[in-house]
Amino acid sequence: MKLISHVNGDSDLIEAWMKYYMRLGVDDFHFVVHGPREENSTLYAVKDLYPITIEDSYEGSFHIEEKRKRLDSVLARCPGQWVLLADSDEFVEFPYATVQETISELEAVGANVMAAPMLQRLAADGSLETPLEILDPFRQFPLCLVDLYRRMGVKGDIFKFPLFRCTTSTRLAEGGNHHPPKGEGPRATAARGVTHHFKFRRTVSRRLDSRINSDHPWRHESAQFRQYLEDHGNRLPRESSFAYSREELFRRGLLRMLPLPATAAAATATEAASKSAPNDGAGSKLFLSVPRSSGAPSTPIPSRARKKIVFVVPKTTEFGGLERHLLAVLDGLRGTEMQSSILCIEHETLSQYIDRSDLGETAVRCVLEPHSVGQWYSLFRQFQPHTIVFCYSWINAFSWRSALAAWLASKKCFSIQHLIPPPAPPFVEGSSPWIALKRRIGRRARYMLKVNLIGRLSQTTICVCDAVRDSLVTNYEFPARTTITVHNGVSTTTFVPGEPAGYAVRSRFEISPDEFLLVCAARLSEAKGVDILLHAVSRVLRQGISLKCIILGDGPLKADLIGEANRLGLTGYVFFEGFQRDVRPYFQAASAFILTSHLEGLPLSILEAMACGQPCIVTNVGGNAEVVKDRVNGLVIAPGSFDEAEEAILFLATHPEERAAMAHAARESVLRSFEIKDRIHELTAVILQSKSQDAQAATAV
Repeated sequence: MKLISHVNGDSDLIEAWMKYYMRLGVDDFHFVVHGPREENSTLYAVKDLYPITIEDSYEGSFHIEEKRKRLDSVLARCPGQWVLLADSDEFVEFPYATVQETISELEAVGANVMAAPMLQRLAADGSLETPLEILDPFRQFPLCLVDLYRRMGVKGDIFKFPLFRCTTSTRLAEGGNHHPPKGEGPRATAARGVTHHFKFRRTVSRRLDSRINSDHPWRHESAQFRQYLEDHGNRLPRESSFAYSREELFRRGLLRMLPLPATAAAATATEAASKSAPNDGAGSKLFLSVPRSSGAPSTPIPSRARKKIVFVVPKTTEFGGLERHLLAVLDGLRGTEMQSSILCIEHETLSQYIDRSDLGETAVRCVLEPHSVGQWYSLFRQFQPHTIVFCYSWINAFSWRSALAAWLASKKCFSIQHLIPPPAPPFVEGSSPWIALKRRIGRRARYMLKVNLIGRLSQTTICVCDAVRDSLVTNYEFPARTTITVHNGVSTTTFVPGEPAGYAVRSRFEISPDEFLLVCAARLSEAKGVDILLHAVSRVLRQGISLKCIILGDGPLKADLIGEANRLGLTGYVFFEGFQRDVRPYFQAASAFILTSHLEGLPLSILEAMACGQPCIVTNVGGNAEVVKDRVNGLVIAPGSFDEAEEAILFLATHPEERAAMAHAARESVLRSFEIKDRIHELTAVILQSKSQDAQAATAV
C-alpha cells in the first residue's frame, strides 16, 4: 500500500504519523518535501529507518498550484493502484480494521474513492502549547471538533478524499485532497473514513506569524487565525467538541461502514440485477445506506409505519442546483411519515453531502439505466414505494417508459421540472393526405406524445418558475390543472450580507474595497454564455473603468474560456476559481452578480447572491425575470447581447447610489418571497397531499 504526501516541517508529528500508517498496512511512503532542509530535519534524520522515498523536494515559495503539479507527477506513475494521499498532519481513520480491508469492501461495490470528513483534534484545554514530540496524538489531543474553522470566522472545507484508485488520467482537482481527483468519474459509497487533522500545534503557531508577513496565498486567513487567538488567550474554541472514541464516530455518522459485508452486498446486487433485468446490463451497480444522523427527530416514526418515497435523479457527474434542491426537499420531509430513498442513474454525487444537511436516514442507490418499461417497473417494485418523484434537469432526462413504470408501480407520481424545455418541433405544414398522416403519426407527433405522457402520468408536475410551467402547458400540452409552480428558495439565514468574509476574498485577489467586483457562478458550458461576460468585461475595461471579475464553476468549456480571457487581455482582471462548495464569501465580496446564460429554470445562484445583498445582472430567460425586476433589484438584459451586457455592467459600476438601492431591494425581495423554508413547505405539502387523499378515500369507504 502506497501513501503519497506533501511534507512541510511537521517534525513533531512525522514519526508518530508514519508508525500509525504502518500499523494500518502502509509499506511505502512517497514524499514531496517543501521548505528548507532545516525545517524538515526530523524527516531527513529518520528517512533510512522507514520505507521512505523522497520523490521530489523544493525550497521555493509555497503555492498551491506548485504542490498540485508535483503531486500529480507522482500519481502519474501509479496507474491501477490504490493510493493514500494525506498531508503529514492528517491521520485517516478507516471504517474497517485496515486499509486493505477497506479497499476490498470498496471494490466489492464498484467504488473507486472514499470520502472522509475532517475533524480538528484539540488539546483538552484548547491550548496551542503541545509537546515538542508527539508520540500518541490521539491521547494528547483527546477532543474532536467538526467546524473549528467556521467558529474562528474563516472558510474551511471539512471534506477530504484521501483514498482512491489511480488511473492513467488521475489528476488532483486542487492542491490537496478536499475534492475527488479528476480522471475516471469518482464513485463513492456509504463507506466513509475520518481525517483527524492535527493542525493547531506549536509548529503551526509559528507558521501563522511567518505567513502573515509573506505572499503566501493563505496569509489573510492566517491573520484571522492569529487575531482570534490573541482575542481568546491563545486558546481554540471547544464549544460542541466531543471526546474521541471510535464508537462515538460511528454514532455521529462521521465514520461509516457499508451496510452489508462485501460478499453479502455483492450477492444482493447480483440478485437485484437478475430480477430487474436478466442479461440486459441494467442491474444494480451500487447501494448506499446513510444512517440516521444525530440531528434526527427525537421521536421518529417506526420504520414499518412509514410510507416509502423514492426520488429519481438523472444521469450526472456533478453536484449542482437540482441536487441542492433535492437535499432541501429531503430536509422538509424530516419528521413526516415518509421514508426517503434516492435512485441515481449511473452516477452518484449525493451521499457525501447528506450528513452535512442533517437529513437523517436516507438510502441512496445507483443503477445502470433500464431500457424497458418492465425493467423500470421491476426496479421500482424493489423499493415498494408509496410515492415516486422524478427530478428533471431537462425535459428528456427520463424516458416515457420510466414514467409509465412508475405510474404502474405506485400510481402516486410527481415530477419536479428544473429547466425550461426547448421549443417544440415545428408543426408540419401542408394539406396533402401524406402530410396529414405525418401530422398524426410522424416524428413530431411521436415526440410530442412521449413528452406529453410524462405530464399526464404525473399526479402533479411541479415547476420551479412560471416560465417553465407556461412552456410545458402551452408548448407540450401538459394538463394546466396539475402543472403548478413552486419557486426555488434560499436560506436567508445562511446567505446574508457579510463584509468581513468579503474583505478576505478581496484581499486575497488584491482588490481594493472601492473597486467594482463582478461575480459569476455558473457551470462553464455553452448554455451559460460566459463568453458574453468575458467580452462585456473587456469592453468596459477599455473605457477606463476599474473592474475585476471572479468566475466560480467548472465545466467542459473551462480551458476554452481561460484561453479566450487571455486572448482578450483579461489576465489579472478575470479570475477562474473553479467549483466552490461555499460561494458565500465571494457573493459577500461582490459589488454585483452577473449571469449571461441562454437557458435557465430558476438558478439558485441568483437567489443566493440577492440574499447576500447583491444586485444582479441576468438575461431574460427562464424564471430570471420573475426574481430580478429590471431597475428595481437588478438589471435584466437580452440573452446573447454583448451590447446590453456591457451597458448593464457599466451602469452598475458608475452609479453607486442606484446600485446600493438595488442591493437593498434584492435582499428584501428574497426575504419576502423566496425563503427556503416557506418554499419547501409548499412543495412538500403538494407531495404529501396523497396522504390526505388516502385518508379521504378510506373515510368514504
